[in-house]
Amino acid sequence: MRERVERFIVENSLINRGERVLVGLSGGGDSVTLMHILNSLSRKLGFSLCAAHLNHCIRGEQAREDAEFVHDFCDFYGIRVYGGYADIPKLARQRGETLEQAGRMLRYDFLEEAKRFFNADKIAVAHHMDDQAESIMLHLLRGSGLRGLCGMAAKRGDIIRPLLCLSKADIESYLKEESLPYCTDATNFIAEGTRNKLRLETIPYLKKEFNPRLTESLCSMASLLNEDESYLCDIAGRELDSARRDGGFDRRYLMTLPRPILTRCIRQALNEIGALTDAERGHTEAIIKLMQGRTGARISIPGADVWTSYDLVCFGEYKQLYGDWQMPFDLPDKAPEPWERSIITPAGTYTCSPCNVSDRPKDSYSACMDMDKLPAGAVIRQRQPGDRFRRINASGSKKLKEAYIDAKLAREKRELALIACGSRVLFAPGLGAADEIKLDAGSTRAVRVIYTEQ
Repeated sequence: MRERVERFIVENSLINRGERVLVGLSGGGDSVTLMHILNSLSRKLGFSLCAAHLNHCIRGEQAREDAEFVHDFCDFYGIRVYGGYADIPKLARQRGETLEQAGRMLRYDFLEEAKRFFNADKIAVAHHMDDQAESIMLHLLRGSGLRGLCGMAAKRGDIIRPLLCLSKADIESYLKEESLPYCTDATNFIAEGTRNKLRLETIPYLKKEFNPRLTESLCSMASLLNEDESYLCDIAGRELDSARRDGGFDRRYLMTLPRPILTRCIRQALNEIGALTDAERGHTEAIIKLMQGRTGARISIPGADVWTSYDLVCFGEYKQLYGDWQMPFDLPDKAPEPWERSIITPAGTYTCSPCNVSDRPKDSYSACMDMDKLPAGAVIRQRQPGDRFRRINASGSKKLKEAYIDAKLAREKRELALIACGSRVLFAPGLGAADEIKLDAGSTRAVRVIYTEQ
C-alpha cells in the first residue's frame, strides 16, 4: 500500500522535492495512516512533515484525549504539531449551520493558519476512496452538474489527498499490519446527518443489492468525468481570455459561447477574484441573466459583486463612492522646481508636478494644465447635481452625466474624485481636462496631474 501511495503522489505531482507538507491529523485511523505513510516516504521523496490538530469541542473529554494522543504520536516520530481549539457547536448555533458545515469551514481555515505558521507548501488531508464515493453520492442527490460528479481532486490549490488511491478496507488493513494506535470517533457510527446515513445505510445497501464494487465504480466514473471536465475548463479558459477587456469581459462575446463553456467561463471569472467557493448554480444563472440586461445592472453573490458596464460584465467589489467631502486643490505658486505633491482623497489620489508647456497627457486619467488658468477656490470632490463639463475644443459645455454617457465611461468610474470650481468641472478622470484650463501658445506655466484609484 505504501508503494501505491508513492506512485499516486508521483503520478499526480502532489509533492515536490524540498517541500514541507502539513498533515491534518485528527488522530483517527485515516489521518494516522496518512501521517505514517508520508513519514516513511519523506526521506525517499525529499520532503519534510509537520502536523495540525484542531479540538472541535464536540466530544468533551474524549476530544481532549484525542489531542493528547496526536501530540504523543508526533513526538514519537519527531514531528512538530500546531494545536488549536474551537467551539464548533457554539459556532454552528450562531451561524445556523450543521456541525458538519461549521466544522468543515473552520477546519480548513485552521489548516491554512497552521500552514502559515510552519511556512508549509502543501496541506495533506486523509480522504480516501470511500470518502470519494460518499462525496459523489452527495453531489448526485443534490442534482450537481459534471463538476460535482468528478468528486474530490487529488490536488486543488495547496490541498492534496494522497490516500485517494486507497479504500477504507486498505487503510484498516494497513493499521493492523503496522500495529498503529489510533482514536475512534463514536459519532461516525451514528446514522445522523446526510453523510453518516450514506456511509452507514445507503452505500452498504447499494453494495449488497446492486453492486459490491460500488465504491470502485463511483471512483472510476469520477476519474473519467474529470477528464471531460478538464477538457471543457481548458476551452473555457481560452475563451475567457479572448473575452478579457480592460475592467471586465466582453459580455456579448461570452453570450455567443455554448452554454457548457459559458457557465465555466463564469466560474473561472469568479475564481479569479476568490469568490468561487460559495457560488451555486442559481448564482451562475443570475449572472447569465444579468449579462443579457441593460448596462449598469448589478447583483451581489457571496464574496463578490457582478455588474454590467456597456459591453462589459465585471466581477469584483462594486464601489459606491458617493460622498459630501471635498479637499482644496492647492498647488505651490512659486515653489522651486522640481516639486511634486500628492493629494490623497477618499476616492483616489492626485499626483501633481510641473511639466513643459509642450507636454501632453498620456491618457484621459491625466492632464497637462495651465497653472495660470486654474481658478481660485478649485477643489477635489465627487460629482454633484448640476455639474457641467466642456471638453477641450468643444463648442460648449454639457451636463457631466451626459459627457460620461457620451464617453461610455463605466458607471463606477463616474464616482471618482474630480477637480471642480463651483459647478464647473475642470478635470474628470476618464474625460480629461476641461477647455478652460488647456495649454495654448500663450501658456508659460504647466502642471501635470495624474489620477490613480485607491
